[in-house]
Amino acid sequence: MHTKQRRCPILVETKGQMIKSDLFASDAEQPADISIKIRDRGWKPFRVRFDDSNSSWVVSTIEYAKRGDQSARTPAPGPRARNKTLSSPST
Repeated sequence: MHTKQRRCPILVETKGQMIKSDLFASDAEQPADISIKIRDRGWKPFRVRFDDSNSSWVVSTIEYAKRGDQSARTPAPGPRARNKTLSSPST
């Protein structure tokens, strides 16, 4: 017996806003499948969850600021992490 699956919208959460994408997925799909769909559209998802109250998938994304933009925060590593070099063990 084949059961009918719901067609649920995929919402993208970015910069504190919810954006309705033009993508849909069934409620039976896995979060990894949703993540792949969003990646194919150019987003960088880091968390995918199903919202039962709205019957929709919610994908939280990471937004990187442009290097020249000083007003936005970037999740880039600090100066210590960038300048860290690997040293070879002394023999």
